[in-house]
Amino acid sequence: MNKRVITIGREFGSGGREIGILLAKRLDIPFYDKELLKLASQEGDFDEKFLAANEEKAPDLSAPSLGRMAMTTFYQPSLSDTIFLEQSKIIRGLAAKGPCVIVGRCADYVLREEGSVDIFISASMEYRIKRKRAVVPEKKDDTDEEMEKYIREADKQRMKYYEHYTGRRWGRVENYHLCLFADQVGARGAVETILTYLEYWK
Repeated sequence: MNKRVITIGREFGSGGREIGILLAKRLDIPFYDKELLKLASQEGDFDEKFLAANEEKAPDLSAPSLGRMAMTTFYQPSLSDTIFLEQSKIIRGLAAKGPCVIVGRCADYVLREEGSVDIFISASMEYRIKRKRAVVPEKKDDTDEEMEKYIREADKQRMKYYEHYTGRRWGRVENYHLCLFADQVGARGAVETILTYLEYWK
């Protein structure tokens, strides 16, 4: 099996985290998602709960992008910029240590020169509503309309964050090596598909 650094982007509720966990177990390599928060809090002197509340959130839309402003004399990094830079440093460090699975945090972009295998997971709204209702107890009694609003808001936040820091379109096939639609195959089927893909990776 070809073991490499694998990044997973995902629509909210599509099962990207579960797929990442199962994939890492099958490949016997480390898995990082919320684990990055602990590392960032240790290395960047952040409170872990504070990071959890503020990560993967883009600055206000009126704020200039990090890429446009990083070289200017008067640029002062926003909170989001500081978190992004710290997590990017950690992601590069983890990738340098060896194969692993990293979920979110623009990892595909951060590792764009490192030869990572970049995957994006999507699913229908019906699938995502059903899945989030099952895994988020406080949402189990929400109507479908309320759940859809909740999911779309999370997607919007991820899209803004990704596009702000990468200059790429979130979820576009040209930014990934493999895009999977989870409805028909579920998490385990997605993992088997990824493993087959890796078998043929050159």
